[in-house]
Amino acid sequence: MSSADAETVTRGVRVLARAAQPALALLGGVLDADECEALIEMARGRLRPSTLTDPRTGLDVTSAKRTSLGMFFRPFENPLVERIDRRLATLMRLPTSHGEGLQVLHYPEGTGSEPHFDFLVPSNDANRASITRSGQRVATLVSYLNDVPSGGETIFPAVGWAIAPVRGNATYFTYCDAEGALDHASLHASRAVQGGEKVATKWMRSRPFVSA
Repeated sequence: MSSADAETVTRGVRVLARAAQPALALLGGVLDADECEALIEMARGRLRPSTLTDPRTGLDVTSAKRTSLGMFFRPFENPLVERIDRRLATLMRLPTSHGEGLQVLHYPEGTGSEPHFDFLVPSNDANRASITRSGQRVATLVSYLNDVPSGGETIFPAVGWAIAPVRGNATYFTYCDAEGALDHASLHASRAVQGGEKVATKWMRSRPFVSA
């Protein structure tokens, strides 16, 4: 994609804040109101209890550490998802082929997630196989689909950052460099919300993503 094309794809997106560790940017205007509503509606009937990867077995399990509902779109599943996949890849400066499917999460009132890393810890066969297929996860972009009057912040406890969810904004952070070094300051969580919240999460790999 040329620089002119990339500028067109990301037109209107603003950098509202930056941090050095973890390497993080708060972006404004990543999604518009219609896109947020469309993603919520498309996801609504497909939401299921969210899972975590058991670090010992590599199996996806439900856990009190993550009490959201979630679903994944397939990459380029429909024209809207394709448009958003391309925009987020451009913002994250990686090819669209490196992206996992766009994930939508819904946190009912009073729920959140405990501190965790998005990179894959190679402590089990499933994670090692995933890294072999697609490389390590290197970056995350969390887009906020709803305004939340109270609670629901994305927090980085190691460095004291707390980012309030504002519809259309996004938090982008990286945690794996070209040499494969992992940044443990990327530890993050979602504070419990006082009202419903949906977010859309995009994970990027160091190589083209190949599902199991």
